[in-house]
Amino acid sequence: MRANRAYEAYRARGRMKDGRRFGRPPDPYQPPGAPEGRINVTDPDSRVVKGLRGFLQGYNAQAVTNEHQVVLAAEIETVGADFGHLEPMLDAAHRELQAAGIHDAPGVLLADAGYWHGEQMQRIVDRGIEVLIPPDTSRRRTTRRNWDGGRYDQMRQLLASDRGERALPQAPANDRASFSRR
Repeated sequence: MRANRAYEAYRARGRMKDGRRFGRPPDPYQPPGAPEGRINVTDPDSRVVKGLRGFLQGYNAQAVTNEHQVVLAAEIETVGADFGHLEPMLDAAHRELQAAGIHDAPGVLLADAGYWHGEQMQRIVDRGIEVLIPPDTSRRRTTRRNWDGGRYDQMRQLLASDRGERALPQAPANDRASFSRR
């Protein structure tokens, strides 16, 4: 409001900084009677997030489970992507385990392709935890563009090995991870 009054006073003086005159004064600001767009009146905290079948009004739930599918930590986010949540969710699970008196770190971390975050994965490996995350989703017929060679091919080879096959149960890619969308 104060900025609008200052602008209107500037315009009322009739001259720009270089001395030239203004044209016709602007019409005063009239706020709209109703905001444009749609408003969620039942859950104003939710956001439009991208899901498996397009965009929807809701949340993105993150969950960490152990090998017996017992939930160790869970979070609700208002962003659609899982990217960037790998290490924070591992830390949350570690805090919950310590609070329960369990001080052993997990040996292997399984997650779906949406959690692929090279820097976070490397920090987790540096902590002595093996990371198994497919670089490609099950819905893709080809590899992601520019995701060839290096750590991407190493992970594909590891997941195709006997060790990787034993670590990953025979389930759809979205459901075979310790980190998964629920």
